[in-house]
Amino acid sequence: MPITISLLNSLSGVAGSIAGMAVGDLLLVSIGGIIGASGLFLTQIMCKAMNRSLRSILLGKTSMSVSNAIKEKEEHADEKSLEKDPVEALKDAKKVVIIPGYGMALSQSQFEVKKLVDLLESKNIKVDFAIHPVAGRMPGHMNIILCEADIPYDKLNDMDSINPLLDSYDAALIIGANDVVNPAARDAEGTPIYGMPIINADKAKHVIICNYDLKPGYSGVDNPLYEKKDGVSLLLGDAKKTIAKLVKDLS
Repeated sequence: MPITISLLNSLSGVAGSIAGMAVGDLLLVSIGGIIGASGLFLTQIMCKAMNRSLRSILLGKTSMSVSNAIKEKEEHADEKSLEKDPVEALKDAKKVVIIPGYGMALSQSQFEVKKLVDLLESKNIKVDFAIHPVAGRMPGHMNIILCEADIPYDKLNDMDSINPLLDSYDAALIIGANDVVNPAARDAEGTPIYGMPIINADKAKHVIICNYDLKPGYSGVDNPLYEKKDGVSLLLGDAKKTIAKLVKDLS
């Protein structure tokens, strides 16, 4: 989705240039050319981040049928989530990484996330963010909403810089992200996300997943993290309420 939007932005610039040529407006031609070129450049960057060509993204399969296992997983979600206490995992942590996705934007939970960050830091816990290039529904989506919540920009780390460090984090808090942290991208051949670089959240000592439900992400590929019992906590439901409860329990 972010790649499609970026490409449409580029094409809008091209259309503006053509319109400028038609009316003889050199300024419109120039501005349209800049928008078109920058949009295309951003599209190429995100295609590289997904390890896909633009042609394969536009013409390839983008979704899969949801497996019957999802229903069964949802029935046992509460039981699984009780196996690990996410509050204790955060209390015992020295370093926490937060991985946001479209679900955070959808639930408007970024302000609760800010409260959580402030609370953790007041307990001398180091907090960082890991941002995937194609997280959200438009380029830079996560950066924008985190900036809106006054999260310091120096806490935002791109995927390539933070991936080698994730095994040093005591807890990884996933908020509304799925495909960008899905380990199936490494070995599930034939799926839309196979070969796509992901944030290696599963390398952290404990993973806390704050997603609305257990359904797959945009790609339609099931996430093996939902089935993993050791070192994984599931906090299902509206992320805004979930994070608010975490803040309350940690206070």
